[in-house]
Amino acid sequence: MLVTTSQGLLPFIESLPDAVIIANADHKIVLVNSRAGEMFGYPVDALDGSDLKMLIPEHHRNVHKMNVKGYFRAPHARPMGAGRRFSGLRADGTEVPVDIMINAIMLDGARVAMALVRDVTYQRELEDRLTLESLTDEMTGFYNRKHFRAQLKAQFSAFVRSCIPASVVMFDFDNFKVINDQYGHAAGDVVLVDAGRTILEELRPSDTACRIGGEEFAIILPNTLLQDAVAFAERIRQSIQSMDFKLDGVVLHATITVGVASFTSTDKSYDSLMKRADKALYAGKAAGRNCVISQDSLT
Repeated sequence: MLVTTSQGLLPFIESLPDAVIIANADHKIVLVNSRAGEMFGYPVDALDGSDLKMLIPEHHRNVHKMNVKGYFRAPHARPMGAGRRFSGLRADGTEVPVDIMINAIMLDGARVAMALVRDVTYQRELEDRLTLESLTDEMTGFYNRKHFRAQLKAQFSAFVRSCIPASVVMFDFDNFKVINDQYGHAAGDVVLVDAGRTILEELRPSDTACRIGGEEFAIILPNTLLQDAVAFAERIRQSIQSMDFKLDGVVLHATITVGVASFTSTDKSYDSLMKRADKALYAGKAAGRNCVISQDSLT
């Protein structure tokens, strides 16, 4: 363990490119470098002797204080990139994504924790963008089948745990191959993109729209009963039916067939709901297309 004094350590931490914040077991800052002041928007003098909570977002403060206490009970080296994501709180109230390396040292005769704090805004934005791209259909902006299953599984867990209802609206475009064959795939793309844009405008922030196949889509509606999901499905069916899809002076029209299902007390997994929604969709196809069929219509 490093043993030193504030006077001896200060030149070293001032030479580092990262912010350095040194705190004691009482959650008090005992030493910082100028880079820390720049990162968090405070004069160095304002940080020295202050409570660490001024640099911690309010919703993390209680947990952070307990973590600090736990760290001093069992000090250990923590490298960059270990553990969950962290963020710091700037003087202006904005949060900054950070990564933190921590080591216990003896400073002026007392055990303290020395944290190197690195601004990882760029890395975090890149990670989030790559994650979003891996879960999103590039053409429509809808999420993909992988994300659909993950979100539906989460909704099923909420239903089992708290009886929070959820519904799924599953639909595909009628005779889509005819559009592609007659007008080309560019026309089919226009239909998917423009219809997708219209549907996204109808969604609540909590809803999840997904492209689960070529021209097959599904929308997860959290906290939504079956009758409300059917009303929503009918609304988007009518919207798409009334749309003019335009390509190179040609006006196209398209319709969708929709299957709607909600979780029930007999469901053992989210797969049961998917199967009912899919069955309702194909019942709609058999009934002549361009309609909404709910699980209550199935025999």
